Amino acid sequence: MTDIHTLEYPMLLSGDSSTKNYHILPKGTTLYYDKSFDEGFTRYKVYINIDRMPLKLEALQDPTTIRPIWAYAPDKNDMKSLLREYPLTKSDLQSILQSGQLSKEDVKEILSDFINSN
Repeated sequence: MTDIHTLEYPMLLSGDSSTKNYHILPKGTTLYYDKSFDEGFTRYKVYINIDRMPLKLEALQDPTTIRPIWAYAPDKNDMKSLLREYPLTKSDLQSILQSGQLSKEDVKEILSDFINSN
């Protein structure tokens, strides 16, 4: 049996923590549990279908080598940037704001900043 989690709100993806290039794992994505680590993080797998676009493959020399990307719930500062720079749908925005990851004060500040910047 495989344990899964279906995202109830979008999560940000990051391959390099030194930059803030936003990529989103959409609400509804199924995460397949892989392993929990003593360091406090958990690894999941995501399966992606690519239609009629063969990708160049290469042999992985060390099959134990994994280059993970990180996913996390957007915080107040991420949301301010996302609203300016990323095409969030109304549904994405609603689910992020209802996720419980941001306080009501954070939501008020985010929306106030967004309204006042336009």
